[in-house]
Amino acid sequence: MRLLALILLALAVSVGIATAATRSPGGSLEIKEGRGSFQITGKGVIVGRVDRGSLKIIDLTPADQWSPWVNGVPRGKNLWIKGRNITFRISAGRYRIVAGGDGVSVSARGTGTAVMDGDPDAVGDTGRYRVGDSQLDSVPDETTKTSFGISDLTASSCRSVKIQ
Repeated sequence: MRLLALILLALAVSVGIATAATRSPGGSLEIKEGRGSFQITGKGVIVGRVDRGSLKIIDLTPADQWSPWVNGVPRGKNLWIKGRNITFRISAGRYRIVAGGDGVSVSARGTGTAVMDGDPDAVGDTGRYRVGDSQLDSVPDETTKTSFGISDLTASSCRSVKIQ
């Protein structure tokens, strides 16, 4: 009886390892010195900074143990802040971030989508972004949606689509 239980346990572990090996890891999104508005909805880890502007965080998994940290302090599950030198971090779970202003820098690892709408400065700069290991591109000055990572709902894509 114990031998049978041990064999079944070993079989279950090997199937779990094989399944985990076939799953693709999450993707990444990076925004550097963005200027405009950015909405990022995803699952995983995200850290960022807004030099001057506003930040809204909605925790889409409020029952979990993870809370957003803003300026080094754990905050409630939903918050809105406006000002200068705003830093934020969400360590795990599902989230929606809406950031707007100047100097928006974000690094996200996991799966999700981003809607970007750049606001060019006097010389036309809107900042830079990349999905995965792609080259840095200028943040589009028209509302554009892109996805990162692989989820059950969306296929992996490094393509950006203009929203009309």
